[in-house]
Amino acid sequence: MPELPEVETVTRALSRIVRRSKVKSVEIYRTDLRWKVPDDLKETLENDIFEEPFRRGKYILIPTEKGNILLIHLGMSGQIKIKDSIPTLLKHDHIRIIIENKTNHIFSITYNDPRRFGYVDYLNKVDIKKHFLLKNIGVEPFSEDLTKNYLHNIFKKKITNIKNALLDQKIIAGIGNIYASEILFKAKIKPHRNVNSLKSKDLELIIKSTKEILKKSIKKGGTTIKDHKQPDGKLGYFKQDLAVYGKENKKCIGCNNLIEVSIISNRSTFFCDYCQK
Repeated sequence: MPELPEVETVTRALSRIVRRSKVKSVEIYRTDLRWKVPDDLKETLENDIFEEPFRRGKYILIPTEKGNILLIHLGMSGQIKIKDSIPTLLKHDHIRIIIENKTNHIFSITYNDPRRFGYVDYLNKVDIKKHFLLKNIGVEPFSEDLTKNYLHNIFKKKITNIKNALLDQKIIAGIGNIYASEILFKAKIKPHRNVNSLKSKDLELIIKSTKEILKKSIKKGGTTIKDHKQPDGKLGYFKQDLAVYGKENKKCIGCNNLIEVSIISNRSTFFCDYCQK
């Protein structure tokens, strides 16, 4: 499932072409995604003007001049394809938006999703904090709101392990299974540790590692394990920099012991039992 770096990569690619672009047409080929695509999406978006896209958690948001926001959720296997042409429709292409930019160039933005666990919606700007997918999202990893005091005040009331806490979108937005393992390895904290056992220094390391891992992955275009591709069709190259994820029984880069895997809440969790405490 695309996590924050993958979604941020797509958002930045969209930003390069959609700002101040006019929506010429919206074609919807399939509406039964994870939730039904709104019947009036085409009518609402056509002839509107896109403004600067941004990301919230794992969601892409594109505001419009008329006060709406196009919301895109990539789900498990969703991809956004950007072309400076109108290519032949392919299998699993569910929605296509044709735009004309400030220099009168035509681009196609196609939402492709084989497993249909993603979603495309629109909302009014004033309702952004009320939308069912956005209203309970926690702080952004790069926000000044992510502090050790913030984490301490949440963790002192919880009985859960730090791996599950990092995956909880109500605490920190955008972190998924791949990056949770990588963050905890870099912070040298075992994923099984209860959050209320973490000291101030541990929280500082988690925050620092979170920012560093996510920034590095964004720079590499995200991580392609199975489905993720950047909008130009390229893979995400952070896979080559993964330290523990998917490395079971391979030597740890820190100590040469073997990387272990543990199932936490039905998710594979990779760690070094020697380096992480």
